[in-house]
Amino acid sequence: MLLTVKDVATRLNVSASCIYQLVESGKLSHHRIGLGRGAIRFSDEDIAEFLNQVREATRPQSPRAAPPRRKLKHLKL
Repeated sequence: MLLTVKDVATRLNVSASCIYQLVESGKLSHHRIGLGRGAIRFSDEDIAEFLNQVREATRPQSPRAAPPRRKLKHLKL
């Protein structure tokens, strides 16, 4: 069963415009059905793949990999 933009937005708890941005940037796979621009539809596999990519990209790195803190010259502590 294919899902609409609204269905995916509801499932991911984001706005429909966020889904359109993810589609436009190529981060969320989709299917176009129909003539012309067509209707955008998503499969469950498309959503699962996107969630796996996001999970991999947002994994915290080790504390040593964090950039050093910058000193704020305008604050006196």
